[in-house]
Amino acid sequence: GPPYTLYFGIKFYAEDPCKLKEEITRYQFFLQVKQDVLQGRLPCPVDTAAQLGAYAIQSELGDYDPYKHTAGYVSEYRFVPDQKEELEEAIERIHKTL
Repeated sequence: GPPYTLYFGIKFYAEDPCKLKEEITRYQFFLQVKQDVLQGRLPCPVDTAAQLGAYAIQSELGDYDPYKHTAGYVSEYRFVPDQKEELEEAIERIHKTL
């Protein structure tokens, strides 16, 4: 028959992510949670999504800078399925305080 591709994946969630020692492990954990929230596999309340989104923006872009981060800069990123402008505005507000 035709060639087949087999994908093998492991889903792992640490009981206490704060105890993950290796930086790469923490980063991979972050990427997995981010993807699960974005794809709707891990439900996330709007206020929590705003806080997590602000942390993700902080890690990507650094501290808020009004000269670099003009209105709507968060809209370039996706955090949740069906992302609304209200969530993006909340993420911007929180990012400004970090």
